[in-house]
Amino acid sequence: MDTRKKILDKALEMFNERGIEYVGLRELASILSMRVSNITYYFPTKDDLVYALSLQLTKSNAEVIVEREQLTITAFLQMLHQVFQNHLTFRCLLLSVVHLMKQNKHLSAAYINTQKVRNRAMHSNLQALQRAGYLQPKDETEMEFLVSGISLISRFWISEAAISFNDLSTEQQIRHYLALISNLLRPYSTARGLNEMDHFLDSVQ
Repeated sequence: MDTRKKILDKALEMFNERGIEYVGLRELASILSMRVSNITYYFPTKDDLVYALSLQLTKSNAEVIVEREQLTITAFLQMLHQVFQNHLTFRCLLLSVVHLMKQNKHLSAAYINTQKVRNRAMHSNLQALQRAGYLQPKDETEMEFLVSGISLISRFWISEAAISFNDLSTEQQIRHYLALISNLLRPYSTARGLNEMDHFLDSVQ
């Protein structure tokens, strides 16, 4: 394993266990049996290290959240399921998002741009579901409501889960928020959409 990856992997592990705010570069260097200078050679500041981890999460999600001309409700929810699993892998970033947005200028700028890209992809995929006969929002206002609602749940579910559902397994937590998104879609769903959503949720334990 190369040094840069070794630093990133251990930092992610420690940040997830203790929180980004509570792990310093000296402590990380000690755990890795390195000098701090070995870390700062690759990541001059802790913000640079955190930003590098955020790019890994962005890349993981970009491989999942893609615009599709043809889409089913099942495939759409499976996509969100994978995104939520990615969030768990990088949960420290989502749990500290407010602090990071204020502290880390590179991450903040990238986050805003990424959200625009994600929202466009979400809008496009909801339109694909509409064309396929799964959804029937009556106008663009309702479509934008769905995009905003799904985006909100996707960005902040892990923070609420850590407070309200820490007695549940991570898979149970994910199922809860997938069900929440499904309930958001229900008033705009056709009978075909409702049936497929119910089958999907039944398959997620």
